[in-house]
Amino acid sequence: MKRICIAAAVLFLLALQSCIREEALNAECDITDVDAAWLATLPEGFITGNPVVKNTSVTLFVPMGADITALSPQFHVTPGATLFKGEWEERTPFSAEEQYDFTVPQYYSVLSEDGAWHKTYRVAFETPRPLDEISFEHFGMEEERQRFQCLWQEQTDGTLSTSIWDSGNAGYAMTGMAQGFEDYPTVFTEGGVRGLCAKLETKNTGEFGRAASMPIAAGNLFIGEFRTLQAMLAPRKATRFGLQIAKGEPATLSGYYKYTAGTTVIDRKQNVLSEKHDTCDIYAVLYEVEPGNVVTLNGDDILSSGRIVSLARIDDPGEPQDWQYFEEPFRPMNGKRFDPERFRRNGYAFTIVMTSSRQGAHFEGAIGSVLYVDELKVTWVQP
Repeated sequence: MKRICIAAAVLFLLALQSCIREEALNAECDITDVDAAWLATLPEGFITGNPVVKNTSVTLFVPMGADITALSPQFHVTPGATLFKGEWEERTPFSAEEQYDFTVPQYYSVLSEDGAWHKTYRVAFETPRPLDEISFEHFGMEEERQRFQCLWQEQTDGTLSTSIWDSGNAGYAMTGMAQGFEDYPTVFTEGGVRGLCAKLETKNTGEFGRAASMPIAAGNLFIGEFRTLQAMLAPRKATRFGLQIAKGEPATLSGYYKYTAGTTVIDRKQNVLSEKHDTCDIYAVLYEVEPGNVVTLNGDDILSSGRIVSLARIDDPGEPQDWQYFEEPFRPMNGKRFDPERFRRNGYAFTIVMTSSRQGAHFEGAIGSVLYVDELKVTWVQP
């Protein structure tokens, strides 16, 4: 019996060794975040808010006049992956001691653990500027695979920033339902009040989405960041709303929109909600943050957080078939008032959010609901 037990143990160990040896190596090659320990070494106030990590870019915000000529940012990558400095064809081994001039963007490349995949990231330090007007005239294709459109925001100095606006397009890419950029929930198209406009449409996510209890994807566009790597595990928390770009106290949000609701509202279990009619949503939020530890609002608390100072929202947007002008005041929330001293400490974050299905964050809405938006404007009161 003892010999049988020993033989069984040996066979088990051999089988275990075989399983370990045959386990597939990681095929992911992502920068997942900026290293918090490195951020902590920087002078207080040098970085504004949280780094924005997208599919092929990392953006860190700094105050006007910050010295970015000699920096050595550190990153976290997916398990087993290797980080290099430079674009893939010109890559060199990454050095944590080497410093670089970020007055121009720098490039980093990541090689997957299995050696089969690589990705290049554009890393930039930018000074975000307050928004007055959003005309949707400037956009480009996603950098890595040119799959979908991304909005570029014109800054007060005439430059274009790719890090102000985001959408859920990168999440929709995982469904495999889009054959071209025009099939994504968020696109930019002709026919605006003046020039181009944003078109947000609630889309079918196919078998992929239904299996994950996410049968729809509402078209959306917002100031902030969509964390693609978190989208499947915690989709509402993957949407991080707001940047520290307040120009003062916001007074009104205005612009133009038109909307057509889809015919059938469903919930995340694909039940038909015959008593409900889909509606769009357009709103803006000013909320409190701590400059040295910025915690952004997400899909769970963007309209309910106790840190919200004021909110401008179209309560009953209806379904205007022609361009409808709106002008909504910012209403105080949570008994709070705008604090000029907090503003001077950069203690406010601001976002604008648009979606073709008001309950889209909960995967409830009507496929085919379409919202067009153009010529948004924020009116500020200087403290």
